Amino acid sequence: MSQLYASLFYQPQVTEIFSDRALVKYMIQAEIALAQAQAEVGVIPVSAAVVIAESADSALAHLDFDSLAVATGLAGNVAIPFVKQFTAFVKTLDEDAARFVHWGATSQDILDTACILQCRDALTQVESLLQQCFEMALTQTQAYRHQVMIGRTWLQQALPITFGHKLARWASAFQRDLERIHSMKSRVLTAQLGGAVGSLASLQQNGSAVVDAYARNLGLSKPSCTWHGERDRIVEIASTVALIMGTLGKMARDWSLMMQTEIAELFEPTGKGRGGSSTMPHKRNPVAAASILAAANRVPVLISSLYQSMVQEHERSLGGWHAEWLAIPEIFQLTAGALTRTLDVLTGMDVRADQMRANLECTSGLIMAEAIMMALAPKMGRMQAHHLVEKACKTAVEQKCHLQTVISELDEVKQYFSSEQIQQIFKPESYLGNIQAQIDAVLQDAAGERK
Repeated sequence: MSQLYASLFYQPQVTEIFSDRALVKYMIQAEIALAQAQAEVGVIPVSAAVVIAESADSALAHLDFDSLAVATGLAGNVAIPFVKQFTAFVKTLDEDAARFVHWGATSQDILDTACILQCRDALTQVESLLQQCFEMALTQTQAYRHQVMIGRTWLQQALPITFGHKLARWASAFQRDLERIHSMKSRVLTAQLGGAVGSLASLQQNGSAVVDAYARNLGLSKPSCTWHGERDRIVEIASTVALIMGTLGKMARDWSLMMQTEIAELFEPTGKGRGGSSTMPHKRNPVAAASILAAANRVPVLISSLYQSMVQEHERSLGGWHAEWLAIPEIFQLTAGALTRTLDVLTGMDVRADQMRANLECTSGLIMAEAIMMALAPKMGRMQAHHLVEKACKTAVEQKCHLQTVISELDEVKQYFSSEQIQQIFKPESYLGNIQAQIDAVLQDAAGERK
């Protein structure tokens, strides 16, 4: 990603986790854990594992990244030239220890494990941002739970809701996303160590014991068997992150539509240089929404490549595995960036309550047609009530008057309801159904989650 666009789409901590330098650092971590595990089991000398572990910090500074980049293009993956350079560096410290670097492992073991370590740390960042979005959505839900606005279906005015209800739905989605992350961790954050074809034949009878110690040293789950060719763990991680991205895209779509000039119910936070136009001084553009929606457009394409890459050949694949290296970092970076911008909007959004109220009246009462129909239905039957109110709506539109005026003059209505009762029926606040109960349920679920 160009530095010019990084601040628009990415988040610094997650970007750093997927940097070239960080990837190599994670590979070193995997190599050290491997050596330590093998020393614990007695496969290699303890002295060799100590030297390999002590080389970690200084090795990173001595590796030649330019040479790695060139060699990766020739080798087919970065692990092969990395192991050569890392081994050469360890050799400068202890020639005997260098003999045991990468003992019994294959390139994919180190790269897959490094990828899982990256995902673990990136998930920590994503989860933190998601939790903050969740908490802020709950705060705003409580603040606006009684703020009546129009609900829209098919982009048309439908029935009254409250802004707090919209926020509660967002908060509920955030909570489900948090639960997904929590539930998958033990299943997907799993070490990879299988050797050439997954049999760890190079370690003879010590394979299982080394895998156990290797996973424990890394703080990862131990696999029951090698998963070189079975990529469901990687895809599940990415899919969960992509679901978060889809949730954020839906929210950004909502508030960007609410920012339209003719709607003007909600605005992103203001700031110097934010949301302006190069030609039109009056513009206040939804720049956070634009960034999030662009990411929400991009991530599904990346996810589809991961699903396609699950169809791999035999024990280790050609091409499918490689496609993950392009998709995983981008999915995480775009989602972390979108979470950052969503949190900013949720925290500082500019809510226009007066405009929400004004928009409730722009149809001259037509949005309350269902309310009066349902009030009449027990008196005359639903179909007759529907026909009566539908006709009244057409009259109101033709005469350009308020639906309440037309309804109040109908003898079929006056025999059942007084003018005061009709007036009450036409109040949007009187037709909110169980919205407050739903909000309470979301808040209670959140309270249970915090315990």
